[in-house]
Amino acid sequence: MTTVTTDGVRSADATHKGGVAFGYCVSHAPQIFTQPKEEDPAELARMHDGYRAVARSVKEHNVDALIIVALDHLHNHFLNLVPQFTIFTGNPVVAQFNRRRIELNGSPELANSLMDGLLDRGFDPAFSQNEVLDHSFLVPLNFMVEEGLEAPVIPLIINAYVPPQPSIRRCNDLGKAIASWAEASGKRVGMVSTGGMSHYPGTDRFAEPDVAADHRVLGWLEAGETEKLVSMSAADLDAIGMVELRTWAVSLGARGDRVQVERHSYWDSGHCGYAVIEF
Repeated sequence: MTTVTTDGVRSADATHKGGVAFGYCVSHAPQIFTQPKEEDPAELARMHDGYRAVARSVKEHNVDALIIVALDHLHNHFLNLVPQFTIFTGNPVVAQFNRRRIELNGSPELANSLMDGLLDRGFDPAFSQNEVLDHSFLVPLNFMVEEGLEAPVIPLIINAYVPPQPSIRRCNDLGKAIASWAEASGKRVGMVSTGGMSHYPGTDRFAEPDVAADHRVLGWLEAGETEKLVSMSAADLDAIGMVELRTWAVSLGARGDRVQVERHSYWDSGHCGYAVIEF
């Protein structure tokens, strides 16, 4: 059976395998991978350890697959076709950035089961079997692989940048639908979302992330007040440089309405708020 704790978090107990076993939200800035001399090595190491913690949770919870929720920086989805939600159903899963290329085991069977489950729950995701995922996937996955990640990976790509984007509430509802599918199918999955926090790439505000907004959002999530985040409009998210937190909303939704997060780390890099949270 699936239990619900007093704070509303779903968990899969020993008598029932299916459900979302854990969730993480992490940043994915390229500099976390390239490690330029301008960035604090100790803070980068904290981010790397956060990524490695995901791989350790995968092993600890013995999940059937890790669903990684990220985005596309106009590498695969541009003016020809921009789905709101895309599930990668192929094998292997390939990510590439800055001369680093990794291949991981996919699970077409589970990915297609997830597709069917979402269709049954009011969502109409696209699917792809031919994408090379960008740094939003590679940066965290690189360190998970170094930590020994072996479980199959199911990438879920959210349209965070090309208007009209899905509302952050719709993304949160998508996470709830993923949890419902996992519970009904008897599959145990882990969730990790990548993106954020505040940053303004390609604009004159690049060196001015909204650090106060970062701490405000983290405070909401630590208090179990996810509703404050998912109530934000597209304009609200854009104003504080957090359009990518649509990905966070998916994993948060998959873990329950009042999930309370634990902050592993946060650092203002001067161009982006780097964070790792677990729940």
